[in-house]
Amino acid sequence: MEILSYREIDSKDGLTQLLDHAFNWVFNQKEFDDFVKIDSRLKNGPVSFIGVEKGKIIGQVGVMDLATRTIDGDVEYVGGIYGVATLPGHTRRGICKTLMDKAHDYFGGKQYRFSFLSTSPAFVAHCLYEKLGYADLFEYPSAYKVNQEKKTRAARTMKTKRLNLDRLVKIYNLFVEEKTGFVIRDKAHFQTLKKIDGIKPKRCIILNNGYAVLMEDKTRTLIRELVALDQAEMHRLIRMVEDRARGPICDRAVLDSRVLEAYVNCGFTILKRGYGVMMCKPLVSDASFKSTYGDKFYMSRLDAF
Repeated sequence: MEILSYREIDSKDGLTQLLDHAFNWVFNQKEFDDFVKIDSRLKNGPVSFIGVEKGKIIGQVGVMDLATRTIDGDVEYVGGIYGVATLPGHTRRGICKTLMDKAHDYFGGKQYRFSFLSTSPAFVAHCLYEKLGYADLFEYPSAYKVNQEKKTRAARTMKTKRLNLDRLVKIYNLFVEEKTGFVIRDKAHFQTLKKIDGIKPKRCIILNNGYAVLMEDKTRTLIRELVALDQAEMHRLIRMVEDRARGPICDRAVLDSRVLEAYVNCGFTILKRGYGVMMCKPLVSDASFKSTYGDKFYMSRLDAF
C-alpha cells in the first residue's frame, strides 16, 4: 500500500465511496476544498493520509492542527484525528493502523505532545485506538426536553437580524477565561465557523451577555453552543430556545457545570453518560494530560472534529 497525503492525490473520486460507506457522507471535493482553504485546522497541513492500492483509495486518516489553552494559559498546538475509514473488503489488514502511525509521525514532526480524537466505545475502532495508546478522557453529558406545542407564530419566526461577531468573541472569551482545552477563538475563528458550520443569524439568539447557536428544522432543535456569563442569562436563553422550538430540544455536549445546572432548572432531562467519548494519546513519554490541562478542559459541539 502506498500512502499519500490528500494534497498529493490526483484523483479523489475514490473518497466518495469510502466516506459514504463509513459515515454516510457523500464527499463533494469542491465544497471540501473550499473549507480546507479557510479552516485553520486544515489549511496548513496534509489534510489526511490516504492509502492507495493499485490506484484505488482503500483507507484514510484525517489530521488536524488544533490550538489549545493549557493550565498555565499558554497556547499549545496538538494533533487531531478525524475521518478514519477503510473501504469495505479491505478491513482487518492493518490499513488504519498503518495510516494512524503515519499521522502520529506527522504530529511528532511538528513536536506535538498530544493527539486527540472523538469516537464511541460502541465502535470497533475504539479497541484499535486503545491498542495505539489512546485513553478515554470524558464522555459527553447531554440535555433533552420534549417541547410542548404552545408557541405563537411570532415566537417561531423570531430572528436575529445580523451576526455581531465582535460580541460573540467578547462573550465567549469571558465565558472560557478560566477554562483549558479547545477555547482559542478570535473573530477570524468565528468567521470560519460561520462559513464551515453554516452559522446564520436566523439560527442564533444573541443577548447582551450570552448567545445560543442552533440547528433547527420543523421537527427538532439542536443546541450546538450555549454560552452565558451568568445563570439568569442562561435561563433566559434556554426559555427563548423553547419559545421558538418545534418538537424536541437537544444539547449533545454539555461540558460546563453551570450550563448543565441551568438545563436542570429548566426541566431538561440530563444524561451524564453517553456513547460519544473524547480520547487522547500522549505522543512523548513525559506528556501528562492532567498536568497540562487540569480539570477545566472544555469544548462544545462547534469544536467537534
